[in-house]
Amino acid sequence: MENKTDIETVCKHKRNEQLPTAVKFQNGSLGGTGVFCTMESTTDRKKQALIVAGQQAYTGDLQDSQQYDTYVCLRDKSTNKVQIVPMQQALLSNNIYQQMDRQKRRIPMLSREHANKKLLKEFGGRKASRFVDNHEKMLVNVDVVRQDLDETVKLSAQQEGDEDDDTLADVSISNEEYLATIVPKCDKAATNLDHVYDVEDVIPSALLERLDEEAKVVYSTPAQSLPIKSEYLKNCLARIQEKSITSKQDMLHIKIIIYMDALQSLISLRSRQMQKVELSRITEKIENDIRHRFADPNVAKRGTRTNFSTEKALTHFIVLALLISEKHEVDINVLSRLLATSKERIKQYAHIVNALPKSRSDTLSLRLPSKVPALKAGRRFQRKK
Repeated sequence: MENKTDIETVCKHKRNEQLPTAVKFQNGSLGGTGVFCTMESTTDRKKQALIVAGQQAYTGDLQDSQQYDTYVCLRDKSTNKVQIVPMQQALLSNNIYQQMDRQKRRIPMLSREHANKKLLKEFGGRKASRFVDNHEKMLVNVDVVRQDLDETVKLSAQQEGDEDDDTLADVSISNEEYLATIVPKCDKAATNLDHVYDVEDVIPSALLERLDEEAKVVYSTPAQSLPIKSEYLKNCLARIQEKSITSKQDMLHIKIIIYMDALQSLISLRSRQMQKVELSRITEKIENDIRHRFADPNVAKRGTRTNFSTEKALTHFIVLALLISEKHEVDINVLSRLLATSKERIKQYAHIVNALPKSRSDTLSLRLPSKVPALKAGRRFQRKK
């Protein structure tokens, strides 16, 4: 029992009494010496510990609990007796962090709208930057709006003139061969709807890879602020933006929506020439692809739009609309309004891409090619004069 330790005293203390304090430093430790003191707020009686070391100041709340007290034992080696002494604890951080917080509060943060405009201008490409610049000018200069309207009227008149200038080649071609040129490639032996169409057979894979930056900017911009014409496409974007977690498939759908916006411009185009007409206000990458792939190859003049171009754009648009839908379905009425095309015509083009209306419904649904009946003999798709 020689090593037995005797407790000599247990120190009691009052709440307002100055007690020994054990301190810890956030993100490090005190390298040298410092002056320690405690402070008490005159409003809420809250206590803080303060250490001043040279030009640095460290502060932190004293961790005083109402439920229990903290003690430390001090042992005298010579007498083997201990004293139990009450103490406090505090976690200290450098005062510079508080100064930085106050500075951040003084600096006005950009609103989401301004931040998105800045993203579009810096990373959205030449067209996106031009859109933002024009939008900002319109907010402060009425003359810019008037000038824009004048240019639109001139362009419309020029397009109407182009309609009369170009003549279309009279091409004789079989119905099956023509359909092969306007319909995206599909797997006729597919047994699963997910395998009927591959996105890369509708939009080139090289183009999809080059649209990464544009897709990120579009995703971070409110749908209603984007230079996209269709409310249907904006709603599709908004549904993706509302998700808490964005997948790789969601980013692919954003790229598809950007492409569909340009296809819509082509379908509604009145001019026979696509070379100098703006099809997408987001990126010229898509414009170049559409001018090349949807121009009529049987017309000598480069970039000429004919009935072939419109029909090919219609089939591709319907396929893409089915691909971005969770159930491979789309409303005929929505497509009819969006593409300014009759419901019957939409049904005809949907039929050749393996989509049929559901029973007693205006909803187009993708079907397996093996279960789609053949077209009626009276309906022929072919180039027209």
